[in-house]
Amino acid sequence: MTRRFLWPIAAALTMAVMPAMAAQMSASDKCAALEKQFDQAIVKHANDAKAADAKTLRTDGGKLCTSGKSNDGMKKLHQALNDIGVKPTY
Repeated sequence: MTRRFLWPIAAALTMAVMPAMAAQMSASDKCAALEKQFDQAIVKHANDAKAADAKTLRTDGGKLCTSGKSNDGMKKLHQALNDIGVKPTY
């Protein structure tokens, strides 16, 4: 098979497996994934109107995650990503 035909199959399998993987992630793993996603995305979005607020939310969210308040931390990390126009993923 050529790559042209394998790509849709690989994409479909990935989309089918991702929700199951996210359900198996611990809260601290989700926090880490969101922190990493933000840290990578902010480079591109550093000059966005809400970038400074998003960085503050990211810092606060990271602190909450490390202090055992993962759900609260994830909420802040989600908001930080949303503020710079990035859809949060795990």
